[in-house]
Amino acid sequence: MRKARETRTLENDQLQAEEQRLRKLLFDLRNKAVRGKPEKTHEMRQARRELAQVLTVIMERRAGSVKAEPAAQGAQA
Repeated sequence: MRKARETRTLENDQLQAEEQRLRKLLFDLRNKAVRGKPEKTHEMRQARRELAQVLTVIMERRAGSVKAEPAAQGAQA
């Protein structure tokens, strides 16, 4: 699972791709759960949390409240 700080360093197109990947993963996990007992039950919760993080960053950027953080934090000197 990616940390929130790492999610904020992604570019907008990477965030969109990550959103699509997580939505597909959730769809697949839900289908597995309907067809039978899923093997790794924690994956659905983890995917939902990651998707929420990505969507939060996307919405913050659309609102203009937060800009992309620089990838290198140590270069501020």
